[in-house]
Amino acid sequence: MAELFIGAAVGTGFFSLVRYCRSNNLILSWWKWLLTVAGFVYAVFVAEVIVSFLREGSPKAAAVNGAILGFIAAIWAVSLARFAFTKAKTEK
Repeated sequence: MAELFIGAAVGTGFFSLVRYCRSNNLILSWWKWLLTVAGFVYAVFVAEVIVSFLREGSPKAAAVNGAILGFIAAIWAVSLARFAFTKAKTEK
């Protein structure tokens, strides 16, 4: 059941991001989309690691791995938002 919620959250997040890009007229190159999709795949990986450790009965391992992998995912997301999803300044 957790996989259903993870998939729904990631799918909603991705389509919300696509809607955001369309509404703000952001045109991303192929490598920015590739990094974005890889980031969403990594987020699914982190969530599945946490869920699998919790199912195994290891909440401490879930917390440690979730913190380490989640920190990496947070840095990835902030960096991607900062460098890929900002409008370029136009010179006058």
